Amino acid sequence: MKFRNLFWALILIAIGLMFLFSNFGWLDFHWVSIWRLWPLIFIFWGISILPIKDVLKFILVIAFIGLSFIFFNQITEPRWSFSIQDHDWSWTDDWDEDDTDGKRTFAYSTQLLSVPMDSASQKSVLKMDAAAGKFSIDGETSEMLSFKKEGDIGDYSMTTREVDGKTVIHISLEKNRKVRRVKKNTVDIKLNPGLIWDLDFDIGAASVDMDLSDFMIDTARIEAGAASVEIRLGTLQPQTYLTFSAGAASLEVKIPKESACEIHSESVLVSRDFKGFNKKGDGIYQTKDYPEGTNTIIIKIESAVSSLKVVRY
Repeated sequence: MKFRNLFWALILIAIGLMFLFSNFGWLDFHWVSIWRLWPLIFIFWGISILPIKDVLKFILVIAFIGLSFIFFNQITEPRWSFSIQDHDWSWTDDWDEDDTDGKRTFAYSTQLLSVPMDSASQKSVLKMDAAAGKFSIDGETSEMLSFKKEGDIGDYSMTTREVDGKTVIHISLEKNRKVRRVKKNTVDIKLNPGLIWDLDFDIGAASVDMDLSDFMIDTARIEAGAASVEIRLGTLQPQTYLTFSAGAASLEVKIPKESACEIHSESVLVSRDFKGFNKKGDGIYQTKDYPEGTNTIIIKIESAVSSLKVVRY
């Protein structure tokens, strides 16, 4: 087998092994550490085009993977902090044990938030500044929205306001401080199925799982750093727009077979799996029944290093 056919497989195996060893406590590796791995992309890519035998390329790749393991094993604690005020991850080398520098370590806690249902409301907007962690939308609630957080990232704040007849719900981490040494942040959200929803998520390094098949989704926008995202859409809304942008990402979207779909993919270094779609132009893919279908889904993807998959169920 030629080296170029295994290029992405080797990258995913290397990252996967680091997560596995981290779970066993043999290595200190975190979601945000993926950002520090980006030079491996160019190293592996450069090796793949060297005019040498494939066996020598494999030896070089194994050597660089070994060096990466040694590098991360020298780090005894995560060195990223999330600035809630700036909505960005930053690198720091001078952590103190007190919190006088504004970078705080929070105790593990559970937080519950909710928005009461308003019978006059027909459409809601959920804006989420999510930071890093694991996020899911799954299940229904009789309230407008219910929110549950478990972890040591600190508390989220939630505000609601009415804009042009829509109820806008904004959830974000409390401002004016920095969080460090986050070990777990799990967020579960439930929505009311009687409303039309717009979703707007800004996340850092995260795992996102959204089962939206039982909801009327008008638009969904996800902007992420290093992310693994799974989204399942339904047929309850005549037209749904999904916009996804990320750095290093894995995206899987499940759409109903009854839905006509168009994909706009503006990505580089990408592995694509769009089974059942016909290529109509540069980065444009359509199902054969687009746009005549009664239910249509339009997906726009912008990313750098990605694995993209759209599945019809």
